[in-house]
This record gives sequence, structure tokens and C-alpha cells, in this order.
Amino acid sequence: MNATASVGKKVAVIGAGLAGISAALRLLQHGHQVCLFEAAPQAGGRARGVPHHTTLLDNGQHLCIGAYRATLTLLQEAQLESGQVFMRLPLTLHMHHGTQRMSLVTPAWLPAPLHLLWGLLTAQGLDWHSKWRAICWMQQLKQQAFTLAQDIPVAELLRQGQQTPFAIRTLWEPLCLAALNTPIIFASAQIFLNVLRDSFQHRRQDSDFLVVKTDLSSALIQPLLQRIQESGGEVRLRCPVTAIKTTDAGCELSTTTDVAIFDNVIIAAGPHQLKTMTGVAIPAFDYQPITTVYLQYSTETRLPHAIMGLCHGLAQWVFDRGQCCDQAGLLAVVISAHPPLIADKTALVAQCIAEINLALSTYHCSLPAQPLWSQIITEKRATFSCTPSLQRPTTHTADPHIFLAGDYVAGPYPATIEGAVSSGFAAAQAIIDSADLTR
Repeated sequence: MNATASVGKKVAVIGAGLAGISAALRLLQHGHQVCLFEAAPQAGGRARGVPHHTTLLDNGQHLCIGAYRATLTLLQEAQLESGQVFMRLPLTLHMHHGTQRMSLVTPAWLPAPLHLLWGLLTAQGLDWHSKWRAICWMQQLKQQAFTLAQDIPVAELLRQGQQTPFAIRTLWEPLCLAALNTPIIFASAQIFLNVLRDSFQHRRQDSDFLVVKTDLSSALIQPLLQRIQESGGEVRLRCPVTAIKTTDAGCELSTTTDVAIFDNVIIAAGPHQLKTMTGVAIPAFDYQPITTVYLQYSTETRLPHAIMGLCHGLAQWVFDRGQCCDQAGLLAVVISAHPPLIADKTALVAQCIAEINLALSTYHCSLPAQPLWSQIITEKRATFSCTPSLQRPTTHTADPHIFLAGDYVAGPYPATIEGAVSSGFAAAQAIIDSADLTR
């Protein structure tokens, strides 16, 4: 434990997802005592691993970008090399709409935002009218500092920006779904613009794709938990918190096994779980699901690109985890913000394979007839619906001893890993600042 921990506050962090883990690590670095509670048998939240025979799958295919500064700071503070955790890929989009293909490749030798303008100019399969409208729109957004006087749906933003239907279908809509997991007719234009601004306007490497090299549990969650414990933090798995009550002595926290007193509490559980443990009131959220369909083929199976966009059916992306994550022959098909899916899992797998094969037909190849095995994982509450002018709670609550963390907390980003980590840092910093004032 840090030498100054004896004078630090005693803090309970509820929820061992990335928000809670980030908060715990930051607090420990500043000499506070931390106990991290997690109801589930494993940490990670929506970034957890799911065992399948001898393979560990992610609960969903996660993708970060180079602009995620808080996430990269977390790795640095935990003494994890980002190059060991992430494969960094310069922004390259290979999008497939039926038998049409659009490829946008940004050069590593140009600074931002010129690299994106070059990518748009040289994009294959994108007509000149679409290119010109996209370039003019990006310049217009830059002039207005990517800021709207009033938030509107992304679909309306694209209409006002005079984007062509093909550019919307193969470029802007896939990017919006990947970032906000909300259909463009409902998605917040301002949050989408925040992502575009931070991805394309500052540093060229901000637009890089960061793909976890192995499963998230092995690459990220377990090393971070180990760092918490090495720093003197306590991690209690399978320990649901049933109630939080503020007393004269502090925050009385009840679990299924005992009661303990803490100076402060950070609730890093999902917003739908708050009412079961405390009286903290926040607005109700609507949620969007994400389904990931894993297809395991023989180890020599390889897609033309590590990441391929699908714009002609149910799925939006397919990741070749052999190229990304050293899981040869394993494909991860991502279906974002979808309506209820067909109950027949065999039919859903067949539909995903058909959509991939339609894209592969432009390369004159196809997948083998049947995968060796398949696995479907659906997160029903993968993200909140990121709608215009959505009211999100702040880090501070009405109780000065209780703070909130999670990707739903107010911030510039949608429900992402970056949003979770940033919120964890913010909650920890609020406690650090309050402790500094009382010393």
C-alpha cells in the first residue's frame, strides 16, 4: 500500500467494470484506501470474457480509437504498454454494399485533418459528387468548431450537410453506429460531431483503430485488477452491494455477508442497478443492444482485410480475429442497435455468413460452407440510446459522499470504453479534491 494511505480516505467502489477499475486505480495512486466490489464472479462488466470450450471470447467485439486519451492514460498509469494491449491500425475503411465496394485509406505521412481529406479524395468506389460533398461538409464543420446551436438527429445533420445517399450508407451511418450504437434517425448529432472532431482534427494517430490483441479479460481487465491489488486495493468478487446508507460515521455499505463504513462511495454500476442499492435518482434511459456472432473456421481461413464493413443487411462489421487477436480462423460479426433478432440461431448464423459472402464476392472468394462452431452473444443493455440533448447525470449526487461513474455519466462521448474510463477518473478526482481541501 502507498505510504500515505494511512491518512487517505476509505473509499468503496461498486462495480468492477472499466469505470470502477479506473476510479480505483486513480484513488490508490493518491494514497486512498480502496475496496472494489463486484456482484459478478468476474470483473470487466461489458468488457468481460466469455469462455467457449478452449477459447475465451469477448462479450462483444470492442474497438477503440487513437483519440481515446483517458484509456491510453489508464494503461500508462497501470504501467501497461499500449503496444502490448492494442494493435494500432491507421484509419482504413473497406465498406461493402451488395456488390459495390468503397475503400477509404488514410496515409500515415500526412497530418490531420489532411489525411482524411486525402483519404476522401482517393477513396475507391466513392463517386466524385459524394467526395466533394463530404470534403465541403468537413470543412464547414471545422469552421463551426464541430458545434451545433441545438442538437438534432444525425440523419438531419447529414441532410443539412447535403451528403449523398451512398456516402451516408457506406461512410457516415456505419461510423455513427460504431461510435454511438444508435440509429442515425435517433442519434445525437452533437455527440457524433464530438467523436469526429477528436478523431480527425488534432493528431493523425487520433483516427487510428485500436484493436485489442487478445481477449479483453486477458489483455486489459486482469492486468488492471492485478495492479489494483499490488497497490494495496482490495477486490471483492461475487459480493453484491444491497444497500448504501449515509450516517454520521460515513457511508454504511451493506453486502450479502457484512456491513462496513466508508468515507466515500463511487457507484460504477449500471444506472438500472442504482435503485436497488441507494436512493440516488437519475433519469431513466432507453438502451440499445449489440449482438456479436462468432464464427470459427479452420485456421487457414482469412478475410481480405482485418476489419470489413457490411452495409447491405443486418450486420455492420466483421472482424478477422486471426489478423487482429491471434485467434486464427475466428470471425466476429457485429450487429449494432438492432430490433429483435430471429429466434432461430441457425438461421441467424446463416444470414451472417450470406452477408459476408456477398461482400467477399467482390474479391471472388467465399467462406467455407459451414463454420466449425458458432456462438451468439447479445448484450441487451450494451449502451444507452444516445439521443439529441439527452440529460445525463453528473459525477456528483445530492449526497456529498456518493459519486457516480459509468459511460452514461455526463460527458462529451457516447457509451464507450473511453467514456467509462473518463468517468472513473472524474469520480476519483472529485474525492481527491475534497480530501485535499480537508487536509
